[in-house]
Amino acid sequence: MSVQDFREENAIGKAYDGRLVRRLLRYTRPYWVAIVASALLIGFVTSADLAPPYLSAIAIDSYIGGLSQPMAAFSPQAAPKGAVIYDGQAYVRLANLHQAYHGTLYNIDKAPNGTEYLVQGIVQGKTPNWRHGAWTLGGRTLRATPLSTAALSRFRQQDVHGLLMLGLIYALVVIVAFAANYLQTYILQWTGQMIVFDIRKQLFSHIEGMHLQYFDRNPIGRLVTRCTNDTEALNDVYTSVIVNIFKDLFLLVGAMVIMWEMNHFLALVGYAIIPLLIVATIIYTNYARDAYRTVRIYLARLNAFLSENFSGMRVVQAMRQELRQQRRFDQDNTGYLRAGIRELTIFAVFRPTMNFFYNLTAAALIWWGGGTVIEHIVAFGVLYAFIGYAQQFYQPINDMADKYQIMQAAMAASERIFQVLDTPQEVLDTKEPVALERPLKGEIRFEHVWFAYSGEEWVLRDVDFAVEPGQTVAFVGATGAGKSSIVNLIGRFYDVQRGRVLVDGRNVREVGQKELRRTIGMVLQDVFLFAGNVRDNIRLGDDIPADMVEQAAQHVHADTFIDRLPGRYDEEVRERGATFSAGQRQLIAFARVLAHDPEVLVLDEATASIDTETEALIQSALERVSEGRTTLIVAHRLSTIRHCDQIFVLNHGRIVERGTHEELLARRGLYWDLYRLQYRGGPEEGQLADGAASD
Repeated sequence: MSVQDFREENAIGKAYDGRLVRRLLRYTRPYWVAIVASALLIGFVTSADLAPPYLSAIAIDSYIGGLSQPMAAFSPQAAPKGAVIYDGQAYVRLANLHQAYHGTLYNIDKAPNGTEYLVQGIVQGKTPNWRHGAWTLGGRTLRATPLSTAALSRFRQQDVHGLLMLGLIYALVVIVAFAANYLQTYILQWTGQMIVFDIRKQLFSHIEGMHLQYFDRNPIGRLVTRCTNDTEALNDVYTSVIVNIFKDLFLLVGAMVIMWEMNHFLALVGYAIIPLLIVATIIYTNYARDAYRTVRIYLARLNAFLSENFSGMRVVQAMRQELRQQRRFDQDNTGYLRAGIRELTIFAVFRPTMNFFYNLTAAALIWWGGGTVIEHIVAFGVLYAFIGYAQQFYQPINDMADKYQIMQAAMAASERIFQVLDTPQEVLDTKEPVALERPLKGEIRFEHVWFAYSGEEWVLRDVDFAVEPGQTVAFVGATGAGKSSIVNLIGRFYDVQRGRVLVDGRNVREVGQKELRRTIGMVLQDVFLFAGNVRDNIRLGDDIPADMVEQAAQHVHADTFIDRLPGRYDEEVRERGATFSAGQRQLIAFARVLAHDPEVLVLDEATASIDTETEALIQSALERVSEGRTTLIVAHRLSTIRHCDQIFVLNHGRIVERGTHEELLARRGLYWDLYRLQYRGGPEEGQLADGAASD
């Protein structure tokens, strides 16, 4: 069975998953008014998009080619409104006549010599032919009167007026459609951004509430991707697919309906290619899905490799592994390139295929439709409109490729986001958390605590101890003995499986996490500094006065190096405090904790990265700082815990020894062994070696 590369993203699901779509739609409920308004505007914009071919057909058939339209003749006294008076008669185009007419029909036609004639006696739907200097129709000669330029202009006046009005209507439609399109786009984009804002906020809040083990199992880069790239992929769905799909449907159905209403025969010619479109679309989606999956796999590999390589650049350069890393990068980069080219190839085939089908449809319409125009069955303007509607008919299908890719990315992104949101927060507050009495006494008690990070792989086994208020205690033992787990349980970063952890007699499970952690100040071995300045890193978001920040720095002697900085407390701190030494970062962390004035102080190997000189400064500061506070120290350096009121020695998750420094040495047990390993000449001499072995 193959094992998935940890650098790869989860498998990509279906391009459309109804379950995921329903969950995504729930986030639209607060914005349903905006979405409905956007959908209505899209309907209006789509109607405006469908108008140009229809208006063009009217312009061609009714006005540009209006002279060839059949006309009815009336006496000037009985002529309807809008009639053209010529040679004692009133002429009205049959298309503009709103009453039955059974008299003789007229039309205007051009002779081969360019002269326009008013021809009498035509049959509707049939055009007379010019033969041997006369107009004939059905074997009979028709009466024809040549028209002067002035007379022709009189007949043309209604066409000029009609084209002007049609042009104004066209311009009005375009302007209103532009305004509606702008408004619709703004509303839609705003709605999409707000929905993604809500999702991102919920996702970040959920991740913040996860227990620490979750972050141990999930790479930070992956969680960052969930909050940024994946949520942005959802924005494309809300702004380009969910609402805009109505536009495509309106455009598609609207074009088909108008084509059918204009001419059934030409509509069937346009519809004939639909089965081929369906087959081509199914083939494309199958190939596109596989290609997209491959691209995502290689992209995930590439991102993971770059993140790992840049983070470990010091090791890469120190071990002279640049060429080897370049070869590994070339492999992933080449794979990504090939996958991208394959995806582009599939996309490049689909687009021309759709264009080919459109051109094939246009050719069929010109072939069959042109014949009907020649035979005067269909007007030329109708054929022109059909070709325009055929293009609009194919436009939504042509855009399907883009929307399919967006849906694929969104379904994969939403699946990964919902996996995070569906992961339960294992450390939760009770519905009505109890409050701790302030000021906190600082009494800490473990009652038969059993704890495991996974299953029953116990890290702590039946741990039972008590720390009195104001005491300073230490936890020592080999790596993996469970020292750090104890202090993590006090802050309730994890929950115990058996037993109880009490603070001032209150079970930490019953106390709100924020209130509990407000009373505990922790200094870890790996200090994290945020981008900003020194003062903000000590305040850490709380409104602490500047003088208290400086006093805290002075207490731990951090002012000895802060005062030498060009900006002092306003000195820039770059990512993770890269411009500061490990000891300086540690001192800032001590100042940070003291500025927040906690009742319980936890030092988890806080002096492991500090040199001997800095350690001496910290030790003198701790004697003052720990006064009146309950202090718990996890340490490898036994020299830092000689002053402790009580020392607990752990081995394989159990407390095997407890007592003061002198008492434990006198027992010559595990603590004595640890002490002897760190100092030359044996514990009796009590002389420090060159340094602790663990350093």
